Amino acid sequence: MKYWLLPKVAVALGCVGGMVVASYLGANTGAQAGELYVKKPVMARPIAGAVAEDVYALTNDFTQAEAAVKANPNDPEARFLLAVAYSRTPYVERALEMLDQSRRLARKTKEGYGMFDRKIAEYERLLLQNPDDKLVLYRLAFGYYMRGYAVANGYMKDKTVSPDQYYQKAEQTFRHLADIDPTDISTLNYLGFLLAEKEPDKNYDEAVALWQRSLQVNPDNPGAYMLLGQAAMKKGHLRQAVEYSAKALEARNAWLEAHHINPATLKIRL
Repeated sequence: MKYWLLPKVAVALGCVGGMVVASYLGANTGAQAGELYVKKPVMARPIAGAVAEDVYALTNDFTQAEAAVKANPNDPEARFLLAVAYSRTPYVERALEMLDQSRRLARKTKEGYGMFDRKIAEYERLLLQNPDDKLVLYRLAFGYYMRGYAVANGYMKDKTVSPDQYYQKAEQTFRHLADIDPTDISTLNYLGFLLAEKEPDKNYDEAVALWQRSLQVNPDNPGAYMLLGQAAMKKGHLRQAVEYSAKALEARNAWLEAHHINPATLKIRL
C-alpha cells in the first residue's frame, strides 16, 4: 500500500480562474497561533508512567512540538509527535510531511522502526490507567498506522504480524475516539484518510462520508476540504477537486484572519 496523499501531491490540486489554490495546499506553510479545532488551549502534560528516557510531553500544542524538533532535529520520535500535533491544525500537508520525515529519520537510527513499537507499548501501558484518554488514543492510532506502513512498504520485516493487523488496530482506535467524542473533526478526518489509503476503492464512500460529517461539525474545516479534493482528483473529478481546494483555501484564510496572521509572513520554520 502506497502513501495515499503526499505533501507534494497536494500542490497538484491546481488553480481555477487564475486563483492559485496551491497557495493553501503548498508546502510553504507554517503556523503562529494555537489550534483551529479546540475552543480552549490544550496544555502539555508529562507522560505519567512513561519510560525514563522519554523526554517528550503529551501535547496538542504544536509550538511546543516544533521546539522539541528544533532541539532534536534528527530524532524521528520528535518528528512523529510534531506530525500528530500538526494533524490537529489546518496544516494537513505539514502533518503528512512530518510523518514522512519521521519514517526517513527512523531508517538512519539504531532503534529504527522499533521506535514505533516502543511508542505503541508506551501508549498501551498508559491506557491501562485511563482507557479513554483521548490524547493517548489519538497518538496510539497514528503509531499503529506508522507501524503497519513500515511493514507494508518493506521498511521493516515482521513475519509475525501482517500490516493489515496494524491498520485494523489503527482504524479501531480512531473509531473508538469517534465514539468518545463525535465532534472531534481531526479524528473524523484521519479515520477517513486511513480508510482511503488502506483500500481506496472499497472505502471511498465511507471516507467521503466521514469528511462530510466532519464539515457538518465544523464547516470552517480546511482539512476535510483538502482530503475531499484529493479524493475527487483521484476519481478524475477535476472540477470538483478544484472546488474543494478553493473552499480549503477560503477556510484556511478565515483561520489566519481570525488569528490576525499575515499569510505573507508565514515561513517553513523547520
